Amino acid sequence: MTIDARADDLELLRASAGRLRRECGIPLVFGGLRDDRGVPVTLTMGEVTSDLATITIKPSLGLGGKTFLTRRPAYVRDYGTSLDITHEYDRQILGERVTFLAVVPIVVRDDVRGLLYAGTRDSPLSTGALDSLVVEARKVSDEMEIRDEVDRRVGLAASVASAGPETAELQRLRDAFAEMRVIARETADPHTRERLESLLAATPDSPTSLTTRQLDVVALVAVGCRNAEIAARLGLAPETVKSYLRSAMARLGASSRHEAVAAARRHGLLP
Repeated sequence: MTIDARADDLELLRASAGRLRRECGIPLVFGGLRDDRGVPVTLTMGEVTSDLATITIKPSLGLGGKTFLTRRPAYVRDYGTSLDITHEYDRQILGERVTFLAVVPIVVRDDVRGLLYAGTRDSPLSTGALDSLVVEARKVSDEMEIRDEVDRRVGLAASVASAGPETAELQRLRDAFAEMRVIARETADPHTRERLESLLAATPDSPTSLTTRQLDVVALVAVGCRNAEIAARLGLAPETVKSYLRSAMARLGASSRHEAVAAARRHGLLP
């Protein structure tokens, strides 16, 4: 896999499931990401049979199908006798001796992209464990949204490169470059960060270099951000932004912020 390829989103779900098992002691965690058939169960931890992997959750069917439609977390205290859900998947779920079952949707921009389940075979999950299930599902949603945005902006950069530097498209590329630098600082996923840093790397033979933070600041200056906005977007103090900008200007031999942007572009540090 090349560094600019999107990592497998299922690994995000796997990491969350592992944390739920380790930190909350949840006996059974499973789930999957949506495809054109529904949500196939492709991740299982703590299972005693192989039957869960035969499930593909359809909208409206079972507890997960109900959650698919409502986009809200749900649980049942006694899965086998619950009248609040349909029971198409009883063979697989009851084969795991599940009593309490909870599920949280993975929602990205109001679109259900997957489901994350937690189950027990005796007592119900604690409130803390249920809260952790929601938190972990949100982590997966947030990281998938970041990856979607990275894909969109990488696609924009490719289209600009193939079409030539038309003014409007070039400005969109510059905006995307600045935003991707911010996203690289925000993402908690190391592969996404590494992918972005590779995509944003300066021209290898550039005679002038800036630190990562200096280039973050100059990239946002290039799209018209003032120091206060740059500070807010990068999570820095305004004085720290000024310090980075002064250092960048010195390295670039610039006497103003606008000269710094122009110099960075000449040296291939900015698009």
